[in-house]
Amino acid sequence: MLFGFLFYARTRAVPDSFYLYRDQIRDWRIALGPFTSLPLIGPQSTAGGASLGPIYYWVLWISRCLIGPLVQNLPHAGAYGISTLQTAMDLLLLDSLRRRLGSIWMALAIVLLAATASHDLAISATIWNPAVSVAFVKLAVALRLRRGNDASLWWTAGTTAAAWLAVQAHSAAIFVAAPLVASYPVDDLLRKHVGRALQQVRASVEVIVLLQVPFFVYLLSGSADVVPTRALAGASQAVATGTLRWSASLDALLKFLASILAAPWRSTIWPPVIALLIVAALVRVRRDVPMLAASVAPLAAAICGLALWQGNYDEYWYLPFVPCAALTVGLALTWWKPPVSAVVLMLAVIAIQPGRLAHSVQWYRLPEYRPIVTGTKRIAHQTMTLRRLSTTFPMPPFTDAAFPFEAMGGRFSDDAPFDAVIDERGDVVFTPVAR
Repeated sequence: MLFGFLFYARTRAVPDSFYLYRDQIRDWRIALGPFTSLPLIGPQSTAGGASLGPIYYWVLWISRCLIGPLVQNLPHAGAYGISTLQTAMDLLLLDSLRRRLGSIWMALAIVLLAATASHDLAISATIWNPAVSVAFVKLAVALRLRRGNDASLWWTAGTTAAAWLAVQAHSAAIFVAAPLVASYPVDDLLRKHVGRALQQVRASVEVIVLLQVPFFVYLLSGSADVVPTRALAGASQAVATGTLRWSASLDALLKFLASILAAPWRSTIWPPVIALLIVAALVRVRRDVPMLAASVAPLAAAICGLALWQGNYDEYWYLPFVPCAALTVGLALTWWKPPVSAVVLMLAVIAIQPGRLAHSVQWYRLPEYRPIVTGTKRIAHQTMTLRRLSTTFPMPPFTDAAFPFEAMGGRFSDDAPFDAVIDERGDVVFTPVAR
């Protein structure tokens, strides 16, 4: 039931208003090719350069192979694939939290609080790398909490792999990955198992190096366009001049997490409330290293790391922190009388679902997608070759009405006998080409 609800919440408007813009066209065009043609790195990063690995494109390519044939390889197959991955990770996180916290109601409240944030729902319904990063963050948190302090090196390797794949998908996830991975050796050091801690470090380093092989191969090809030049320049400037932006970083974290978790009910009261809940959760789990690493520690790491950033902050950077923030909020709000407060929190989260779902369809949408796809399917029934395809309605900048026809296998040729025009209802008018 939970899988069905979350998958529906993420994809219900996809066939009608899929967000088909420049980046989505570029990425789906890559996914339509063979696996051997996929990039060895990820998409361009705000920090400069590119993401550290190809996992985002691998997810899109798998989506195209498994789901693409069901929808004629149209680009919204990528949204279905990403939403499936996200929802599967929600279920795994639910089970891990249920085992760790001993309460299905608290686990359900935390998972729903994170999964149905309107920004997260909206971004999962399109082709964009932050949603893939969020899915792997959930996997990493679930694995870290599943065995707690009694974890073998295999669990360390699995958690490290999931956390680093989140980083490959979106660089901001480094602030989630670092505490999760470091928590294994830290836990052993606190128990004075120095040898074991060194083994944990070695296992994590080996996994990261292995996952970075495609990136290293790309570097060896002589390309230097993957280096995060903007982030490095800002960090160097901050260290050299001593202008770390602690206050701005803290303000951005609280403001954007409050915006993501509380939307569409925006208020200036939410950031200080989030701050108080973080402090309360920190006090509650201060001696529980795995829980601390999955909740408060990534938020603290983000404040410290992003204090080096010298530019503006953007809300979507903070999406990978949302599962950790939701866990933090859940821990704080259920500290007093957990059995009762967990049920109250779950009912409150359920009550806000209609507002969140309604708000999510106001983000990242292209209403013109439905008539374009309808018309493209009608064209494909008649011919797979056109000279030109246009629409009777204006298209927004950075999109392309002809791309769905190409994705379905159509081609454009100057020798084709027809032009086609799609109207706002999806009807098509064919015009013979005069010779």
